[in-house]
Amino acid sequence: MNFHPTERKIGWHKDFDSSHFLSLPYESKCLRIHGHTYNVDVEIWGELNENGMIFDFNHLSNLVKLLDHRILVSERWVVDRANGRIVVEKNGKRLELPEGEAVVLNKPNVTAEYIAEWFAEKIAEKAGDNVRRIRVKIWEDPRSYAEVTLER
Repeated sequence: MNFHPTERKIGWHKDFDSSHFLSLPYESKCLRIHGHTYNVDVEIWGELNENGMIFDFNHLSNLVKLLDHRILVSERWVVDRANGRIVVEKNGKRLELPEGEAVVLNKPNVTAEYIAEWFAEKIAEKAGDNVRRIRVKIWEDPRSYAEVTLER
């Protein structure tokens, strides 16, 4: 047999439910709080580590658990954090929530593009030196997605 591995990649798919709203300089229904059943597709390229893995699927599951049934907000919109509560002000809204019900993204807005980037960056934080490329695709609905690729 003259075959040998030339490339290794893992793929992973999961859905989660979250709500969000956007900050936009024009009128849009997306300025209001609304939710999606997001689907996330992950592809990770690399070599096998000492455990025989490119990346542990459990890390991906834990990321989805963090986002599932939460409201996603930008860190720029957080005006106060105290006593386990978070206060968000944007688009004429003032939301006071238990910290456990919100995920604060270190992004200027909460678009599908930024959610995909955040997800990919969280994967990169857990990636070993064996990982060389990470691709994340976030589907907001069956017709619309945003995709980002990180490479070393």
